[in-house]
Amino acid sequence: MKSLTNKQLSRQLQQVTQGIDQTIDWISHTRQHAMRLDIEADLLTIKLRRQRNKARQLSNSALTAMSIGFFGQSSAGKQHLISALIADGNGRLETTLGGKTLDFWQQIKPGYQASGVVTRFSHQAAISHESHPVLVSLLSEVDIAKLIVGAFLLENHSDEQRHSLDEQHIADHLQQLVMRRQPVAIAGISSDDVIGLWDYLARHDAPRQKILETHFWPAAIALAPYLSIDDRARLFSVLWAERPPLTDAYRHFAYTLQHLGGAAQLLAPLSVLVDDMLLPANGIMNVATLDHLNTPADTQIQVLPWVNNEVGNSVTLSLAELTLLAVELQIPLPMPATENVFESIDLLDFPDFNDAFNALPPLDHEIFPQAALLSQAKNSYLLERYTDQQQINLLLICNAATQRAEVKAVGKALDYWVKQTQGENAQVRSRRNPGLIWALTPFDQRMVSDQSMAGATSHDEAVQRYVGNPGDSWGTLLALDTRGVERMVTYLTQEIHRDIKTERINEQLIELQRELTDNLLAGWTQSATSESQQKQRIAETLLKALQTRTGLHGELLERLLPSRDELRALYLQQQDPRQPQNRPVELSLAAVNAEPFSIGIDIDLFSDLPLSPELETSMAPTASSDYETEYAASVQRYWINHLRQLPDNGPLIELLGITKPTIELLVTELITASIRLDITGQLVTILADSEQVGLQRETKADRQVSRALTILGDFVAWLGFLQISEVQRPDSRINRGAKIFALPPKSATPLGASQRLTKLALTPTNNTAFYIYDWLVGLGEIIIQNEGYSASSEMTAQQREQLAAISMLFQAD
Repeated sequence: MKSLTNKQLSRQLQQVTQGIDQTIDWISHTRQHAMRLDIEADLLTIKLRRQRNKARQLSNSALTAMSIGFFGQSSAGKQHLISALIADGNGRLETTLGGKTLDFWQQIKPGYQASGVVTRFSHQAAISHESHPVLVSLLSEVDIAKLIVGAFLLENHSDEQRHSLDEQHIADHLQQLVMRRQPVAIAGISSDDVIGLWDYLARHDAPRQKILETHFWPAAIALAPYLSIDDRARLFSVLWAERPPLTDAYRHFAYTLQHLGGAAQLLAPLSVLVDDMLLPANGIMNVATLDHLNTPADTQIQVLPWVNNEVGNSVTLSLAELTLLAVELQIPLPMPATENVFESIDLLDFPDFNDAFNALPPLDHEIFPQAALLSQAKNSYLLERYTDQQQINLLLICNAATQRAEVKAVGKALDYWVKQTQGENAQVRSRRNPGLIWALTPFDQRMVSDQSMAGATSHDEAVQRYVGNPGDSWGTLLALDTRGVERMVTYLTQEIHRDIKTERINEQLIELQRELTDNLLAGWTQSATSESQQKQRIAETLLKALQTRTGLHGELLERLLPSRDELRALYLQQQDPRQPQNRPVELSLAAVNAEPFSIGIDIDLFSDLPLSPELETSMAPTASSDYETEYAASVQRYWINHLRQLPDNGPLIELLGITKPTIELLVTELITASIRLDITGQLVTILADSEQVGLQRETKADRQVSRALTILGDFVAWLGFLQISEVQRPDSRINRGAKIFALPPKSATPLGASQRLTKLALTPTNNTAFYIYDWLVGLGEIIIQNEGYSASSEMTAQQREQLAAISMLFQAD
């Protein structure tokens, strides 16, 4: 495939976004007429929204300048590296703002101040505004939500977490907010933003998401854009245990963003950086400024929203509010006198932050109580935000962690950056040199001989082990002296070419196209004429991949089934089917059946008396049958969506050692086979229960879950072949002369008890191998039998043609 220019890449990604928009509309209209599409529509739409988020981020990234990030706890080390790349001949890093020339390290960001803002050093044309020369980028409303959740997780209120995730409480919470839904969307947050928030929590708070993913998140995606800010704060408060201070903080900063008209950038006066004497001010570059929020010490400033390269009307904002909302400060640099490769490269300096705040003058009022927590959460979030937006092409590390407690969080953030920007696996990353580089400077803890650093321990090696292997996930550079810096500059010059960024974005575009056309939408656009040959190819592909991983077959089968706890929660989430008129019967039965393990019916086997009317009523079909039928359909729907999520399970893919497309093919064929074999009907049959629901509903839940797992487990274990005679099954390829899953032959002459252990075969039968390879043969057979039952078979030709026309937008020009 020929290489594309930046504009071509961006245009093509925008085209993908448009195609996803149309696909989501197509799904919403078509699902009403297609049962299988209706089952998968909700999860399919969520996955499409995720791909749309990715396409938008890549489209924006394709048009931005190349950038190098500097991350770590060593401010002096980062200053050393940045100065080596862009400082003037005197070693100074100067910028001109509002006609004033300032030394960045001395006047804007002195070493004694802890900052919470990313600094972008850029040689690109600067915005020239006399009264408001400082360009600041802002957090968005969904960023605020992530920041508040991050603050809550830092406090680790485990008891409150459990309380806030009570399922009935969540249901009531959502029901109240549904009634407050506005008729039109309210600016600030979109459904795609909510999915981004969900993904963030899935990475940082995975255990709680199992409870939230079934009902809360689908409801929040549909509801959040149509709620007022106050109601959004109530909606998301579930994520931080409804703690009032955090909910108030979300509400305050969301209203502040609304006050700014939702602008992503603004122009601020020079006073947010320096005072009248051009000395460092307690402004946005000092995290301690946030302490003044909602206090008399806070300063009001006039700012100008910067939207679509145009200046908006003046807006009043407090300095403390801007300190938290500011995510990036742009520092314009003069063009160098001599040609320099870094004149077209932006440098991003990430703040290093710890709990030690700058000492402020004594205050006669209380400080903002959430200041420290929110500042720490913000600094922890910054790298991940830039990672999602694909804004960093190379990342240099100076002292990743100074404390053991930081290792996991920092390692996780760097690992996420590597997989998102460099490649999700070693095979993709092997096409380029590592983009994550540990830079050893004279200020590294391992090199400093200062007595104040004596006894300090570097935890970078632990972080490196967390991230991966050297040469694959990360590399190292020595910048200890002049020669070392020269070698570093030479290396960075080779690795920061625009072609490398374009190549990586193009790789992700190709993967986006594959995910959309070959996975998410493949079953709905499939042509019946070519299905036979396609099924044969799928069978061959799967068997060739899985037959080399037979040692992990048990792990694979285990992951194909939902857990007992998940199905039990699904049962209990259904509305209790009891009707008021049935309650007297239930109460009378309860009086008879005081035994806790009663099955709900008591009769005397030694009595010839007729059954009581109440007992006959209890044995007759009730509304419970509809309840169990609904549960059967819910189990089928839940299981299908469980299978659809397996290809996105990175640890599972790594464990099994097979590719994501292989898992996608496997789950698609299993879903098709389950529908062809009417697993839903089998579930309805086994779950149909004339016993009354109510007295011991939780006990019955366990019983019904066991029954449902029996049906699903039998299908996964035997692929439906136990329901047909051995004669009709395919031949075993390992147990020659027998059919798959055949019972072992019985001895012609029964052995006595004393002979059973003396008449063993010379070679023991490997029944495990028989089962695994029979299962693979059976898998190949059901794939062939799936011909004619693809998802597209339930759609009209016109519906398939509409989707096929939309899919053309995903293809390359």
